[in-house]
Amino acid sequence: MTSPIALLMASLMLGATSFASRLVVWLPGGALTKALPWLQSLAVGLLLGDALLHVLPHALGTGLSEQAIMGLTSLGVLAMVAIEGFLRPAVEDALPAGAPATFARMNLVGDFLHHFVDGIVLAAGFIAGEAVGLATLLAVALHEVPREIGSASVLVAGGYSPRDAFRWSVGMAAAVPAGALTMQWARLDDHATGAAMAIACGTVLYVALADILPGVWQRARRASRWVPACGISLGLAFMWGVAAFGHHH
Repeated sequence: MTSPIALLMASLMLGATSFASRLVVWLPGGALTKALPWLQSLAVGLLLGDALLHVLPHALGTGLSEQAIMGLTSLGVLAMVAIEGFLRPAVEDALPAGAPATFARMNLVGDFLHHFVDGIVLAAGFIAGEAVGLATLLAVALHEVPREIGSASVLVAGGYSPRDAFRWSVGMAAAVPAGALTMQWARLDDHATGAAMAIACGTVLYVALADILPGVWQRARRASRWVPACGISLGLAFMWGVAAFGHHH
């Protein structure tokens, strides 16, 4: 079995992809405002592609039945509904005007869970062998870089400053080593890993479609009515390519 130190280093390398969110900070204010509908739409496409082309297929490959996987995915959606149902009245009534929107806070919840599952997947790869672990690290990192940029843009669209969005993005990446070490220490079997991935898939789908996409419609103007479809298509196409690359390697 891979040593905890080697696994920790690999998970920190994966978590370091969150520094890509720094690109959002570097964009000038005017350029960022114009880019936000595109970046939000891209984030939706990346999240959908990640859930449906990366997380869900891996969950189905862990030995759990399709019915169990779909049920747990639905449970992930339901869990996010419950969390948002608690956050909206509890948070929105207490926060001053101009505070970050609920959908941005929900994105942080989904981002933390997603990173935690990435850590589990990475640890599972290293448990199977160092070569498999390194391949897993590369495959997951490929889709994390653009996803981090899209996620940071969602935080900015929700009211966080670009610098705060960067800090939160980096902070959420701490869930990667947490998930990796949990996987190694708890010795989760394939079924438990598949269950965690299926639930994470549901949370990602909810955040993309119920929280981020409505914000895209609010920013899309008549002149940019095709931006959501184009941005989501680009995100899905990228994830499709990453999935195909991972399948052949």
